[in-house]
Amino acid sequence: MTKQAMLTAPPPVLVAHRGYSGRYPENTLLAFEAAYQHGARYMELDLQLSSDRVPILHHDTSLKRMSGIDLDIRDTKAKQVKAMHATYPQRFEDEFSDNRFTSFKKYCKWMARNDDVTTFVEIKQESIDRLGIPVLMDEVHKRILSTDTESQCVIISFNHEVIEYTRKISSMRTGWVLPAWNEENRLTSIDLKPDFLFCDTDSFPRDDRDVWKGCWQWALYNLDDVNSAIEMANRGIQFLETNQIGTLMAHDGLANR
Repeated sequence: MTKQAMLTAPPPVLVAHRGYSGRYPENTLLAFEAAYQHGARYMELDLQLSSDRVPILHHDTSLKRMSGIDLDIRDTKAKQVKAMHATYPQRFEDEFSDNRFTSFKKYCKWMARNDDVTTFVEIKQESIDRLGIPVLMDEVHKRILSTDTESQCVIISFNHEVIEYTRKISSMRTGWVLPAWNEENRLTSIDLKPDFLFCDTDSFPRDDRDVWKGCWQWALYNLDDVNSAIEMANRGIQFLETNQIGTLMAHDGLANR
């Protein structure tokens, strides 16, 4: 039996990666509502744009993994996407057969009703490649403004130009997702000055002396077991993304409510 690690630092902020994605179809309102019910108040989601420029909660370009239908979301109208079932059949079979895709506007309306929620909104490179940053971000920002949720959203992306453009059009906080751990990106981080710096756990250095210092707060993804989360919290990492938000929130030390 694995020995339970002891939390010796302040509890971290747990972020529900694509909602409670370990238990429900990711990036759908069902997964975010479940995460909220388990105590999560920080969420992370992915955005792609449909062919008629409607932001939809979705990670891939193809809709196949979530729906079983191999269509490029960027070539599909929003009405058709929202009518499809987002069941993630490979993982959940027919358990969530009535679940559907969620538009960003619908999510923002839900977030507005839960004003204690903060959401990291990841802008995907595939939609940037298709439409360009100004068009994409203007559409995203329009939905945020229409629901008065600007203070609840943090725009994040692997593309640092998204961060720069977001600052031109809004007062929203930003986060840069590191494409790789190298000197070039360290210097970019210093110049960019994001509010948050995201890194995957495999790339994050084991020696604290190698961790970059800056004005940002560190957020690591994905930590799905209690011991790993406690280890990083004990190292002073404040924001931890997880697919297993229910499991981590059930731990008294990790549940930063």
